[in-house]
Amino acid sequence: MTTEDHNKTLGILHLVYGGLHLLMMLLIPLFFLPLALISAPSGGPGDAAGTAFISMIFLFIGIFGVLTSIPSFVAGIGLLKRKSWAKVWAMIAGGLAGMSFPFGTALCVYTFWFLFSGGGKELYDATKGDWTKSRPGMLHGAPEPANWQSRNRERDYVNTYRSGPPDWRGE
Repeated sequence: MTTEDHNKTLGILHLVYGGLHLLMMLLIPLFFLPLALISAPSGGPGDAAGTAFISMIFLFIGIFGVLTSIPSFVAGIGLLKRKSWAKVWAMIAGGLAGMSFPFGTALCVYTFWFLFSGGGKELYDATKGDWTKSRPGMLHGAPEPANWQSRNRERDYVNTYRSGPPDWRGE
């Protein structure tokens, strides 16, 4: 497989994993809420409190599941569109997927293997791209001007021995 094929496969796998994870998290309350309602004792003063407590637990599980599905969707879309930010989202989504054994763990391993391999670095390396030509001073290792040492010494001398704020008017 080529690097582009791995990238496309990884994007699709993150979308599929996010969809299945979201579906499971939304189905959990549907399976367990009737069980909680049936098992609750009837007629006692604590019935409403117990049912409300169980409902809050299932609501929390559902919200947590939806929130942990979002990085997989964002990573999948970003990988398929080959966006520069997709690498970060894929690492977040891969780490969250790693907690779900065995398929999420396999997706986690595949995600990190691809992103840190030569092909993944080639596609998503932050130091490559057109933005480096427009802003060369932002890169590490950019050449300094020839007189940078004398300019720094002069600035340090002026800032050390001048009292008060610098004169911005140029007088």
